[in-house]
Amino acid sequence: MTRRTELFARLARLDRRWIFLALLVATSAPFVLPFGFAVSPGPETLRFDRALEKALASDKPLLIDVDFGPQTMAEMEPLLLAVMHDVFAHRRKVIFMTLMPEAATPLRRYLASMEKLYGLKYGEDYVFLGYASAYAYAIYALGTNVEDYFKADDRGTPVARIPIMRGVRSLSDVSAVVNIASNAMPRFWITYGVAPFGFDLLMACTAVQATDYYPFLQSGQLKGMLAGGRAGAELEGLLVKRGVMKRTGDATRALGSQTMAFGVIIGFVIAGNLGWFLGGRGGRR
Repeated sequence: MTRRTELFARLARLDRRWIFLALLVATSAPFVLPFGFAVSPGPETLRFDRALEKALASDKPLLIDVDFGPQTMAEMEPLLLAVMHDVFAHRRKVIFMTLMPEAATPLRRYLASMEKLYGLKYGEDYVFLGYASAYAYAIYALGTNVEDYFKADDRGTPVARIPIMRGVRSLSDVSAVVNIASNAMPRFWITYGVAPFGFDLLMACTAVQATDYYPFLQSGQLKGMLAGGRAGAELEGLLVKRGVMKRTGDATRALGSQTMAFGVIIGFVIAGNLGWFLGGRGGRR
């Protein structure tokens, strides 16, 4: 066996621990090193961006419903944070709520961070109405009279005493609803909200859910959709270009991590095949 053949034979027998180590380095590098991954926005992300800009051009407050838990936080959190940066950089008033109890605590943390970053005042710049159970009824109630369902906000303050809520009697008094969800809540917003009351609905979801909502996007029942981590990276890139964000966030880093991991896997597949065929084993069983 020649030296060259032996080299390729050793490549085919490469210890799998080196593969695991290479994948570890590839997936973690974008989170610890200042790599720059540029992502061109797709048509769905641009459509969402235009719909959100239209809503932010209105004097009416925006309603954001956050419906994801710890199991999908890695994919959904960057989407929410990008939208929050965009909204608060425009100095627009925002009403937050959730239809999932496990989403309330993380949302309070996000809002506290945004309050410090943008110098927001609770009750005037934003409010968190809290968790709403019986989501179908809650959505329909919001379309008729907010105070019929939400008597007080998350802090126990009566809704009538909150400055941002003055003039907001129903969903017709908000510029749009943005549902950031990793579950079926957008369907309930469409069925019990958009269908009877006809407001603008935007949504963000996980990548695997996106195919369920394209028909609603095509019919116009959804005005815009962010589909998964890539869409989050695309939106981050748009916001950095506009100066809304100083640098891209975790969505872009996660996309870079996936890209590098795929590159390493493809590289090892090619190396393994070269080692097999050029190492003298191509014709053996």
